[in-house]
Amino acid sequence: MNNAVINTIIVDDHLLFAEGLSLILHDIPHLHLLKIVNSYNGVAGMFSQYHIDLILLDIKLRDENGIDICFLVKELYPDVKIILISMFDPDSLAVEIKKCNANGYIPKSTNAQVVKATICKILAGENVFLDLGSKNVKETPLEKLITPREREIIALIKQGKSAKEISCLLNISVFTVDTHRKNILKKLELNSIKDLIAFSVSNNL
Repeated sequence: MNNAVINTIIVDDHLLFAEGLSLILHDIPHLHLLKIVNSYNGVAGMFSQYHIDLILLDIKLRDENGIDICFLVKELYPDVKIILISMFDPDSLAVEIKKCNANGYIPKSTNAQVVKATICKILAGENVFLDLGSKNVKETPLEKLITPREREIIALIKQGKSAKEISCLLNISVFTVDTHRKNILKKLELNSIKDLIAFSVSNNL
């Protein structure tokens, strides 16, 4: 790490935990916590105002999936460091966590000293996934790999809807639709929308 200010946001809808995490962040040199937000819109709003260096992102938000948010942010801002956090057993999420281009994973049960050390390593350029050793990385069942939002988009693609039509129906931007489509293809290791339609039919998506 150099001496530049590290602009940071926490994305979590459990305010008590987020405020506790913010106290840990205060002890990391040069790290400046800008705000605690609880949604993708909150994240997008911060990027419109600041240069963001680090995001600590809860996987299970009330109405959104943190892994989806990670995909979307990395598509727009590939250099931002994203650390996923969760209170749930990571075993079933291991493949998704690695595929969404996150820079790290920290369970919410981790003690403060390890949290600080892990964040510092990630800021220094390492990727650190606590409790996600190779023994835990196993194929995720399809029903867990594809998020509810992605299922909605797949269903609309199968109906022949364009990106613009999908954006209107789901009240999201065309760019977000395109990003979701790219991420779906990446997750399923497919090359085209034609392949996706065939795969979704054969796998009852």
